[in-house]
Amino acid sequence: MDLKWLLVRRITLVALACFLAGSAFVLYETARAARQQNTELAELVARQLELQLSRIDRSTDIAKRFPDWDIITTYSLRPGQCVELRGDDGTTQRSSCGGMNTASIRTPAWFFEAYRLFISPSLDAVRPISYRGASHGTVAASLDPAATAGQAWATIAPLLLLSAVLIATLCLVTYLVVARALLPAKEILSGLNRLATGDLACRLPAFRLAEFNRISEVFNALTDELGKVTSERAELARRLVDSQEQERRHIARELHDEIGQKLAALNALAASIRTGAQRDAPGLVGEARQLEDMASGSMRSLRRTLTYLRPQEIDDLGLIQSLKELIDQHNKIAHGVTRFSFETTGDVEQLRAETSAHVYRIIQEALTNASKHANARNVTVLLNQLADAEQERVRLSVVDDGAGSPSDDRVSLATGWGLIGMRERVVALSGKFAAGPLPSGGFGLHVEFPTAQREA
Repeated sequence: MDLKWLLVRRITLVALACFLAGSAFVLYETARAARQQNTELAELVARQLELQLSRIDRSTDIAKRFPDWDIITTYSLRPGQCVELRGDDGTTQRSSCGGMNTASIRTPAWFFEAYRLFISPSLDAVRPISYRGASHGTVAASLDPAATAGQAWATIAPLLLLSAVLIATLCLVTYLVVARALLPAKEILSGLNRLATGDLACRLPAFRLAEFNRISEVFNALTDELGKVTSERAELARRLVDSQEQERRHIARELHDEIGQKLAALNALAASIRTGAQRDAPGLVGEARQLEDMASGSMRSLRRTLTYLRPQEIDDLGLIQSLKELIDQHNKIAHGVTRFSFETTGDVEQLRAETSAHVYRIIQEALTNASKHANARNVTVLLNQLADAEQERVRLSVVDDGAGSPSDDRVSLATGWGLIGMRERVVALSGKFAAGPLPSGGFGLHVEFPTAQREA
């Protein structure tokens, strides 16, 4: 949740809690005052009737006049307030009520029902009447729920309106103030997002608030250090992988020049021995043929080894032609089950020899993975040169339409040696690497690197 809305929500909850607490206090005070009035009324009426019983006992009054309710009716009753005399059997003997204009009372039904259910029963006051130990009934004072609920609502309604206005104003002011105070947070978040995507050139400006400014300083320092470490790591990886390719090329040349020529000479000598043996020693023809076959097999194994170490086509024919032949090989092996295609734009032939080898190896490994795990109908290799105002770049993509699930073997390649090797080569090229399932289905591998490292 956005921090501004989180604070506004919490302030709103606190304001509502304060309003509820204030409303509860108002209801409590209203109910306490009403109960106090009922208690005083019941006490006053009971004393008056007990005084009448005392006069009757002294023969200054007659028993038939008990209770003298005319005196009670002279008391000033609140609107909706009632007082009654109940006999010992619970029957009402006398009662009086204050007039009430129900038309002037506008209490919401929900408030009235809640008030009548929870508060009104606790307002009644009861006072027993006794004289010389004898009970003469009970005086009960009560208030009409409509009157007390109307009074309570009349007190709470302005508070409710005022609270709503205050809460709305407070939320608006809080949102604006917090939004203004957190403006630097947007820049910090934007910088973190750029850093997460690998943009090590992003920097944060200085901020007025000390806390945000300290974050900016630490962020910039960490980004500088990370940029240096990444640059050093990329340079080390480039040197290591370039040295590996150079060593492979050297070994391939040595094998081709030394072992290859010797095997070719051995094959020619075996053929010559077989030809001579057919005339002078027919019994040696079979052994000569075996020797010739062994020499031919060794030459084929040597060619496979040389191709693994350093495809000769990269040096002799160039990167594009080497990739086309690689695609043709996969199409022959697939026998039409999977169609491999290659598309290229721009000038990528002038890349450094080591860079070309890296590109070839990345595509070779990606095609091998697609052949083994994709179950795809189409595998497309895209190699494009891009030019913009900043620098020239090469973008490489290997995309298939395989039906494998996200739990297939290709996802486990993220921890495999093949993908690790590709990542190391991309780091050596100072590029970006991404691989994973595509939203439209299939699997995609994407590489992008600058072409600044070119041969003159």
